[in-house]
Amino acid sequence: MGIGKINILSFFRNKELYSKNTLIEYDYLFDCFQKNVNFNSHGTLESWINILNSLPNIETNFLDYSRHAIQIGRPNEILESEKKILEENLLKLSPWRKGPFLIFKTEIDSEWRSDKKWERIKSFLPQKEGMRICDIGCSNGYYSYKLLELNPEIVLGVEKTPLYIMQFLATKIYAKKIQNILVIPSNVENFNNKIDFDLVLSMGILYHSKNPAQHIETIGRLLKRNGTTILETIITKGDTDIRIEKGKTFAGMKNIGVIFKEKNVLNLLNENGFKNIECVDYSETDVNEQRSTKWMTGKSLKDFILPNGNTIEGYSSFYRAIFIAQKK
Repeated sequence: MGIGKINILSFFRNKELYSKNTLIEYDYLFDCFQKNVNFNSHGTLESWINILNSLPNIETNFLDYSRHAIQIGRPNEILESEKKILEENLLKLSPWRKGPFLIFKTEIDSEWRSDKKWERIKSFLPQKEGMRICDIGCSNGYYSYKLLELNPEIVLGVEKTPLYIMQFLATKIYAKKIQNILVIPSNVENFNNKIDFDLVLSMGILYHSKNPAQHIETIGRLLKRNGTTILETIITKGDTDIRIEKGKTFAGMKNIGVIFKEKNVLNLLNENGFKNIECVDYSETDVNEQRSTKWMTGKSLKDFILPNGNTIEGYSSFYRAIFIAQKK
């Protein structure tokens, strides 16, 4: 028998991932685990739950999200025999795209050194305590953990890929004391939101969107008036937007819609209810920031970019840009 709808919530309760009060306060968010068919009917869900149940049963109160790696648990809190079991099971949840994490003594050296992007955005984040924050397409919750530096009321990660949610739960097992961070299975466009967010992050999502204007509209729907968005995306260096045909790839990436010019992202934000719009950072990803590791053994950046910076498909070179804006 596969894992039923009720069992995933029973797993939360049995593992004490969240307190009874948190489960009650945000019951409509936890309902996403029951209502999302893509998640609760996933063919690998039972195997993933078995992996989580096989993780060493270790209690820790240590969580440090101030360094490049999200560190959960101290090295002296785990036995060598437990470390082997921990690493073996975490590897079964590969590929780990975002990170790094340091779980007791086990370093998850993810494909992306996500701390580098964090360093680029953190100075542009609103410096206000008690914010309600939404992290769209949050993957395994790396940035959601980093956002705890702002002392928020809640950080809600919205992620449609079930494997990444299981990766988050694998880390949350050892971060039980943290009650104000949650990753739910949902497509953000279909997310029935009851929270007016102060800050919404959309990082590496726009170019995957089938309808970029709708994605910008959705960010606006999530935000309260004068709320802030941090939008990070790929920008072409060419003279025109790049529209990728269905079934084709861009730099090896599937499910790509449009790679915009900078001015057209600014226009999108302006046309969809935003003000104080600014492009605040440009960067070029290199193989120190994105590469294959034992935690992501497939092809990575170096396999899809030519020496002149163009993609293997022949598209012009690109950079990553960070936009900030406020809802009108």
